[in-house]
Amino acid sequence: MSDSNHKKILDQVHQANIGETPVSQYMDTPVLLLKSDFSIKSTIEIFRTHHISGAPIVDYQDKIIGVISEHDLLIQAASGQLSDHIIFKTNITSIHPDTTLKEVLVIFYKQKLKWMPIINKENYVLGVVSRIDVLNFIATHSDL
Repeated sequence: MSDSNHKKILDQVHQANIGETPVSQYMDTPVLLLKSDFSIKSTIEIFRTHHISGAPIVDYQDKIIGVISEHDLLIQAASGQLSDHIIFKTNITSIHPDTTLKEVLVIFYKQKLKWMPIINKENYVLGVVSRIDVLNFIATHSDL
């Protein structure tokens, strides 16, 4: 997305008066939570079955410790054994439920993410938000 397109979307969100809407209003719940000891094969099967492109990784107290994407799985499936444990990213971009639509748009744009987990102060995953969730919300709550 070019800078002019990004500015145009932000302007439309502002005009529609929905920019301050918290992500909790349009995030996806419940969330599929994966564990770090899942195999590459089982994770691929979960992604395939549930038609998802990524998922949070949680510890055994269900607190977020990482994320994994289909891109990560492609690399791992091509370079390792399908029975190996997944390797996931621990540098997580996450947001809180009160993060505004404007803030979500800026994060997606600047970091080129497809989705993000929404967590609470205790690091429990409350939901996820994807680019299509944002677009659907904008399309159904404005006169764009």
